[in-house]
Amino acid sequence: MTSSAILDDVAKRHKSLLDEFSMKVISGAVKAFSDATNPLRLNFHSTAIRILYEHLMDSYSPIEEVMKAAWYKPEKDDGKPTRGQRIKFAVQGGLSDALVSQQLSIDVAPLRKRLLDAVDQLSKQVHGRENTLVSDPDEQDAIAVASAQAMASFLDLLAECRAAVIEPIEERLDETAVDEIVNSSLAEIDELASHFSLEEVYVNHTRVAAIRHDAIVYRAEGTVSVILQWGSNSDVRRGDGAELDQRFPFTAEVEVPISDPWNFDDAAVLSWVDTTEWHDAMAPDPSDEY
Repeated sequence: MTSSAILDDVAKRHKSLLDEFSMKVISGAVKAFSDATNPLRLNFHSTAIRILYEHLMDSYSPIEEVMKAAWYKPEKDDGKPTRGQRIKFAVQGGLSDALVSQQLSIDVAPLRKRLLDAVDQLSKQVHGRENTLVSDPDEQDAIAVASAQAMASFLDLLAECRAAVIEPIEERLDETAVDEIVNSSLAEIDELASHFSLEEVYVNHTRVAAIRHDAIVYRAEGTVSVILQWGSNSDVRRGDGAELDQRFPFTAEVEVPISDPWNFDDAAVLSWVDTTEWHDAMAPDPSDEY
């Protein structure tokens, strides 16, 4: 399997873990390496993968967050986290080693060594010199594949950890999200009409949005079905009012302490409904002003 195929596969499978910038960097790495006529294609490819690595560390493992994790102990004279500790935090956040290994059955150590070795190899190509330039196409391919596979394994483990965390409480998370929507005032919808009635709440996707040093943030996304009503019930019966069936997307975030990631008793729940499309559709057409 080529490095380009590996990276394309990663981009498709891990859309929820990769932001727009990450996607651009992956695309750049693929394009750089596809130019077989460029003697520096491995250097440009390595630079892109190194940028992706640094960006993912900044996104999933901020230095300040790592240092607040209960498992963190300084290993450097300056007290800052090592690269290995940042990789560990990116995968498991503040979750304890015991919980990750015993209850989630995840071993971060092999991935950490593999990714660190790949980053070291990338650095040699990023800071290329005359005596380090790799010219042999087969050797270029081997190095590129190794770095792409290491990055794929890293993202696979991020996804695996998040899936393992959410699996025991996925149904409970759905119920919590629905309860929050049902019991909330739904002010975003209330401002659209004289009255509304909530017909259905449907959760179509749940995931771990973040694993911080102190909490796990679960996110549920779905739709709410409502009947918007203008005028009173008697107005509607007389034909002087109106009703309209409408669906809106919603998001609910459930924040749970890291010490007990499956206990919702002390969870903080926040939800909101997105009525942007409705407002956009109701906005006056600028051309009507002329």
